[in-house]
Amino acid sequence: MQSQTATFRHEVIDAAPPTTRLGFCLATDLTDNGRPDVVVGGAGPETKLFIGGGRTRLPNLAGIRQAAGLAGSTLFWYENPGWERHAIADVPHLDVGGALGDIDGDGRVDVLAGQGIHYSDAYWFEQPADPRDDWTPHLITSDFEKYHDLAVGDVDDDGEPEVLGLSQRSETVFYYDIPPDPTVEPWPATARHVVDDDIEVEGVWIGDIDDDGRTEIVAGTTIYRRRDDRWQAEPVATGWDNVRVAVSDLDGDGEPEIVLAEGDSPTYGTHPGRLAWFDRQGEDWVGTVLHDDLFCPHSLQTADFTGDGRPDIYVGEMSLGENDDPKHYLFRNRGDGRFEETLVASGIETHEAKAVDLTGSGLPDVVGKSYTPDHHVDVWYNGYADSESV
Repeated sequence: MQSQTATFRHEVIDAAPPTTRLGFCLATDLTDNGRPDVVVGGAGPETKLFIGGGRTRLPNLAGIRQAAGLAGSTLFWYENPGWERHAIADVPHLDVGGALGDIDGDGRVDVLAGQGIHYSDAYWFEQPADPRDDWTPHLITSDFEKYHDLAVGDVDDDGEPEVLGLSQRSETVFYYDIPPDPTVEPWPATARHVVDDDIEVEGVWIGDIDDDGRTEIVAGTTIYRRRDDRWQAEPVATGWDNVRVAVSDLDGDGEPEIVLAEGDSPTYGTHPGRLAWFDRQGEDWVGTVLHDDLFCPHSLQTADFTGDGRPDIYVGEMSLGENDDPKHYLFRNRGDGRFEETLVASGIETHEAKAVDLTGSGLPDVVGKSYTPDHHVDVWYNGYADSESV
């Protein structure tokens, strides 16, 4: 059953970003004004002309500019309020799954990003004292191919943060201890630990999933637990295509549940995209499917969108030049494991969108961007902030 008691108000904050195939979107307060800014990274400009939805050999304007050495930055941020764009760096072929973390311990948030298919570099970008100045890229590793998701967290419970990565083409889940001098390039192989080297996966979360006081990794549909210096794998679900992952206590029982969305299905999967939440019951994870006919729901977030104290589930569809009417759904948490499906926006695709309070209303908004072939950066302001009935 659908209801539409509130909608998200859409605003395009950049109709012509300097790169297409925008890979990731992140939000953090870079200017210390109490408002989250928006960080976006991508592969570089699409240099070929699209005709009739297909890519040709003909150069477009960006291709001409690149040939002339006038290409724009691949990593940049938007200042809140006003959305003025600032360059961070021009490192080509950045892919999905950037991350945030203070890598050098200076109290400022740095950005991490890896390259996509056919490329092998992963970097951290050092934030300067003034984020409007030039950032310095530092190579972490070039030993893997196609990094789909990076994360920062205390993976091994040693009290220090590590950098976790998922390499799809190399089928490896790994993490690095941050070196004493993180500007060394690349980071030494002795600082690297392999969690799994036989899995092609995307979607990651770091935290204590079972309340045992130890950190676990959720990578795709698998939970990894560290036992006696070895990582043991536990499947959450089988038969699912590549997923996005979110974790939250959805039913109020004091224990976290896992939410999965098949973010690349059906385009790169085997069936229309599904959305489900999984609750641990005894030794098993039991799934409840909320939607089974989504188009590439590559944006998945859990947050209290309505202000009732319960985390809701947001999911947004891609377009990829195939889906003419991408939709944004909010599954409103009605308590006791019950969710109400609500269509809150449609017509504009999004990818890797994040839930974050951009206005100071106390409720999260949504910021995201397209992937390809379109390129734009968007905000959907939370309509529940102005709604009397939620």
